[in-house]
Amino acid sequence: MTLKNLLQLQLTYYALGMLFNFGSMYSLSIGEQQWTPNAPVPAAMFMTLYALFLVPGFMKKITFYRVLMGMAVVLMGYGGVVQHIGKIMNTPELYCCTAAMIIGPGINVFGLILNLMAVFGRFKQ
Repeated sequence: MTLKNLLQLQLTYYALGMLFNFGSMYSLSIGEQQWTPNAPVPAAMFMTLYALFLVPGFMKKITFYRVLMGMAVVLMGYGGVVQHIGKIMNTPELYCCTAAMIIGPGINVFGLILNLMAVFGRFKQ
């Protein structure tokens, strides 16, 4: 995979995460339950910060990009995957539906895999 393809997939991850968070925000705005236990506004803010982490990749500042992706792996691996799994196992009622239990963490697993590829340099420049 080329760096360009990896960055495009990471932007896809960003877009999916933002769409999911906006959907959850909309659900809250009409008086319904948010889709997952994660607060959607801070989650969207984190996703925007993540998008900024991609900028060094586009600028070919590979070492800086890989360091930032390492930070993203730690933050997303814990907050976006580990915490979701724990909540699904202990308090599934915090999710609006089964689909949200699958899609929310699934988006984060997708991003985590991409970020691990970046960290370990699994791309061609």
